[in-house]
Amino acid sequence: MLDVMKILNNVSNEVARRKERKEELARRFELHKAEIVIYGHGYLGVELGKGLEHENWPVRYFLDANKPTDFSQKNINLKEANRYLSPDAIIIVAIYNIYLEYPSIRTQLEAMGFKNIMSVLDLRVWPELFQGGHIHDTLSWDITHIPGGLVNEAYLLMEDEASQKTYKELLDFFLSDRDIKFTLCPAEKQYMPDAIYLPAENERIIDCGAYNGDTMRAFYSRLGTWCSYTGIEPDLHNWEELNASIQISLPKGLAERTKTICAAVSNKPGSAAFCTSGNTTSHISEGPVHNVPVITLDDAIQEPVSFIKMDIEGFELRALQGAEGLIRKNQPLLAICGYHHQADLWEIPLYMKKLLPNHKIYLRNYAGIIEYVFYAVPENRVLLK
Repeated sequence: MLDVMKILNNVSNEVARRKERKEELARRFELHKAEIVIYGHGYLGVELGKGLEHENWPVRYFLDANKPTDFSQKNINLKEANRYLSPDAIIIVAIYNIYLEYPSIRTQLEAMGFKNIMSVLDLRVWPELFQGGHIHDTLSWDITHIPGGLVNEAYLLMEDEASQKTYKELLDFFLSDRDIKFTLCPAEKQYMPDAIYLPAENERIIDCGAYNGDTMRAFYSRLGTWCSYTGIEPDLHNWEELNASIQISLPKGLAERTKTICAAVSNKPGSAAFCTSGNTTSHISEGPVHNVPVITLDDAIQEPVSFIKMDIEGFELRALQGAEGLIRKNQPLLAICGYHHQADLWEIPLYMKKLLPNHKIYLRNYAGIIEYVFYAVPENRVLLK
């Protein structure tokens, strides 16, 4: 595989290639502009639709396997696609797990007779399509302003061969047009990989972005117990499900050592407008949806901590900054998602190492272009020597 500096040195050539591919896409859209369709009527599909319309490419329909045909919502159920769409319709597959699921979806659509099928990843050469919403940095990198020195510095922090390989795969994917075969770990091992750190029965866990208790249940399945667990979740619907899961999924003694906080986590306390979706795409919004309290871990957590996990829709770096005192004092193991902003790929490991200079930094990928996690592991918990 190419080394990091060779990947970075190819950026100028890639910029020129992306300009050509953007022009090709524009010609293709113009040819079929009356029938541009998005497969996937979830948050990603809706945000992409806004971007397309902003660029004067209105979406005629959304195609979705799980929603009924409803023309008032511009939605067509997948089973009825042939009734309403021509074989020449442009169908853009826009789902979050695109890397793993796109091949089978494309095969299915081709079997139905559709010819113009593309992935949302094909559109990352057109950054303007992703200006709306919080998905911009996930799918459309600004490759002309990559700080090569910081990228290479972060890469050099990667402790083992698997981390180095994963880092280069991600960088190569975002900065080139090559078809990268990602090295993926089992999704059920996210935050708890087998071969990086020693699990502890007396874990004191802070789970930022606890969702509906899925990670809590996974920790329970792996550890069987803990000294304390604090799940922090700003989405009210998810928070209620999290609390219900504590009572349903945990034995009474463990449930009594488990608490929750309904709040967002950042580097300054206050409040923020929050888009409540009741799923994993809930995020702080620029529009007035509803206000949630914003906390810092330094203010909110007074007890000892041994493990901090963060998956908080792009606020990971700010949340780490708001936990600097807690982290320096307790020297916990960190498991931090690094895929919400392009700069997360270098800024998060560099900041983790700044806070915890004696910890070892690892990287594992669980789904391709999303769900990759940086780990900062105390020396006395390192499994990989």
